[in-house]
Amino acid sequence: MDTFSLLHCLRNLLIRTLLRAIRLFSHRIDDLLRRSCASPGLPVQNPTESYWQVPRAPVADYGSEEGAEMPEYADVVVIGSGITGTAFVRTLLDWERDNHKNAQDKTSVVMLEARGACSGATGRNGGHITPVLYAQFPSLVSAFGAKIAAQIIRFRLAHIPSLLRVAREEGLEENAQAREVDTWDVYLEEGLWGKQRRNYETYGKAIGEDGWRVVKGEEVIKASNVKHDGELGLREKTAGCLGTKAGAMHPYRLVTGILERLLNEYNSTFHLFTHTPCTSVSLSPVDNDGENTAEELYELTTPRGCIRTRHVIHATNGWVAHLLPGMRGKVIPARGVMTAQTPPAPTATAPWAGDRSFVFFPESGRHVYDYLTQQPTGGGEAKAGGEERYPRPQGEMMLGGAFAKADRFSDELGNADDSGWNVGTGRYLSGALGQYFTGVDEGVERVKSLWSGVLGVSVDGQPWVGRIPEKVAGRRAPRARRGHRGANHEATGLLEGEARSNLEGEAVKESGMLRGGLASPGEWMAAGYSGEGMVHAWLSGTALAYMVLGLDHCQGPEAEIQERENGGVDAGDGLGNLEDLERWFPSVYRVTEKRWSSAGIENLFAEFVTG
Repeated sequence: MDTFSLLHCLRNLLIRTLLRAIRLFSHRIDDLLRRSCASPGLPVQNPTESYWQVPRAPVADYGSEEGAEMPEYADVVVIGSGITGTAFVRTLLDWERDNHKNAQDKTSVVMLEARGACSGATGRNGGHITPVLYAQFPSLVSAFGAKIAAQIIRFRLAHIPSLLRVAREEGLEENAQAREVDTWDVYLEEGLWGKQRRNYETYGKAIGEDGWRVVKGEEVIKASNVKHDGELGLREKTAGCLGTKAGAMHPYRLVTGILERLLNEYNSTFHLFTHTPCTSVSLSPVDNDGENTAEELYELTTPRGCIRTRHVIHATNGWVAHLLPGMRGKVIPARGVMTAQTPPAPTATAPWAGDRSFVFFPESGRHVYDYLTQQPTGGGEAKAGGEERYPRPQGEMMLGGAFAKADRFSDELGNADDSGWNVGTGRYLSGALGQYFTGVDEGVERVKSLWSGVLGVSVDGQPWVGRIPEKVAGRRAPRARRGHRGANHEATGLLEGEARSNLEGEAVKESGMLRGGLASPGEWMAAGYSGEGMVHAWLSGTALAYMVLGLDHCQGPEAEIQERENGGVDAGDGLGNLEDLERWFPSVYRVTEKRWSSAGIENLFAEFVTG
């Protein structure tokens, strides 16, 4: 064990001991720890109404109509219809289409959603595609080394061109308001500004990313103002800003628009059932037409009946621990608050309206922040059937945050109830614009919509993506009958945990593709984005699809040369061939027994204390 790992273990041991002592005297801390390790349950059926979800998409209640029959079997069942599940299904089905799979070999997919389509965090966030970069870079280097830290940074950055490209490919660029924006990190406290500027300098030397602007004092005011009367500019108390390019979009319309296309194009192999929660996952043996050999399958129970499958995809983020008890205390739900506010008059017609976003740091800690982006101001709405499908935006200010302000962290961590919101947070956000900008009239009611959403907080700070070891899932994977779709080795079905994953990886390296077209049966997950889903979820879902397709580890040393000659599946996002997961997907995101054993809530507390 190296020095860093030893110090890390000692730190966690100390924090764990302190927490055990504190909870004896503090009902608040004891309640927090109990909630954090409890099941989040199913999503509530009366959530707050999100601005993004009005009006509801055509697929909002798809498959919930009376008489809709769920098949008894599907090759893959995806639980969750947000950005992760949608990225997974799109990647899998489009890959099979583009690789000319025979009709009889195409994978059947069923997606289950407990509420309406995209009714979870994806349809409730701030619409930002703004990765955390320089602020976390030093801690990433300390934890994983410079090479992996740089890979994580590239992975986050790639979501900006990836999501904008996907919107273009799907013809949703206008409906989803997908656009590049100028983004500013705004610091009001001198001490944090100085620390983060030093972090930025370290980051810049290591990554070499261009296009940043560093401004402070009066330079900030000049840089952020629009030159006309009544302009909206940052207040003079601003200590400094760091600016670069990022992205913004209407996440609900992107995801539901993609689902609509997939349901139409793959109507015989892809089925969505909304308002159909999965209540349990178990193993169920199946008799194969009187054969002596019985093949086991997963059986998922829903109010609509049971469905059997070889692959279960957990894409429920903050609710992932409901069906995976082993993830309780590893991915913890947390309730956040968002608002849509009427813009101060000057910003509605400003040249930059809809083309800027901000992250504000009003205090000395980097975990206390608010985030803002502005909707476009009306023009260019897409039309459907000659009529506008959606109302024109009016430059609404989409403001959220304050999760860690005034100890609200301890009230909202472990809370998966998005039928209400933290009153203190809602009150604060309703008046927060005035503390950052001039030209905001005090006492004017600006809030058009206020709602909550459930995040999935990873206790070790990184997403959890990949095959779920049996020890973590709490149940073994089905034993694969030799010769079925997804059986890549005679003994694969008899192996357990990481041994199976290792064997599967070796088999793929040798053959380049699993026999039957899919990886061996199992449970898979992509969750725990810690409030940064827009810069983690899409490519995590994409990576998971390639894993289930059996393409994990399949690219050898010649892949880069082959990619340059033949194109490969290069998305143009700076990641190269997307099928080459080892090259672009951070290995530290994978779900392993070792990581699972070492991840505890003390990691999360340490991050807040030292951050």
